[in-house]
Amino acid sequence: MGVGFVIAIMKADGQKIGFGKTGLLVAVPIIAPIIISLLYAAIKSQFWTYAR
Repeated sequence: MGVGFVIAIMKADGQKIGFGKTGLLVAVPIIAPIIISLLYAAIKSQFWTYAR
């Protein structure tokens, strides 16, 4: 939600939204563990219900 708020404020000022290599370098280590943990939980819950 915070990222969406910052983007909304920047677009309101008419600024260009762009991500460089540094932004990608910062974003990937933050987003990747979240996606991996959500996928793990989804897969684990799917197989856990059938294993019982």
